[in-house]
Amino acid sequence: MKRLFLLAVIALLISACTKPKEIHFSVLGDSFTSYKGTVDPDTNFVWYYFDSIGVTSADSMWFSKVAAKTGWTLDKNNSFSGSHLTNAYNYAQDGELFSRASYIHRMDNLGSPNVIFIFGGTNDIYHRVPVGDYVYSDWTDEQLCTIRPALAYMFHNMKKLYPKAKIYFMIDMELCIDDHNLDDALRQAYIESMHTVCGHYDIECIDIYGIHKSVWHPNSKGQDEIAQKVLEAVREDYDIK
Repeated sequence: MKRLFLLAVIALLISACTKPKEIHFSVLGDSFTSYKGTVDPDTNFVWYYFDSIGVTSADSMWFSKVAAKTGWTLDKNNSFSGSHLTNAYNYAQDGELFSRASYIHRMDNLGSPNVIFIFGGTNDIYHRVPVGDYVYSDWTDEQLCTIRPALAYMFHNMKKLYPKAKIYFMIDMELCIDDHNLDDALRQAYIESMHTVCGHYDIECIDIYGIHKSVWHPNSKGQDEIAQKVLEAVREDYDIK
């Protein structure tokens, strides 16, 4: 009898140890992920026109679809519509406001996630933020207004802020592709820069192609497509069926 009891206790302990832990994830983003009622802090600007392009509820957003499919819990969605990855001061109005809303100013406010998705770059490219040089330490304020140093600074610090979190950097491979005033070689330089800095810090990229958009933003079908790309990326890492 004692042996049976001991075996039962061991079985329970094994079950407890092998039970998957609850995964919390956070999002750091811009208007692509800033649906009303989902952003934290709630003073962040949101993109108010999602409803007009078929994204009519928070459940329609890609991160909600990922949560529903995986069973993960959204910890924080720190997205700010119109924000840059960099500290670039290139808005005609409210430049200081938007520089404070940059990803590198918000990166320390993501809760306690196990997984982090960073989705951005649209506004930097749209406003022709300088690419800059590859700089991996001792960043100056001027360098943090350019793409390559700002990304490096962000990843360097996020690795320290969230040492146990898996970080994914989502890249819209067709960013501003309909902007005919943007030279395609420059657009490709932005994308190549993002991949290069991610590689330096061993950050996994999720390359997103061909998502459906309306008014430059992912519409309802586009949100589905983004969710599928994310699920493909995390499926092997987290044994998601």
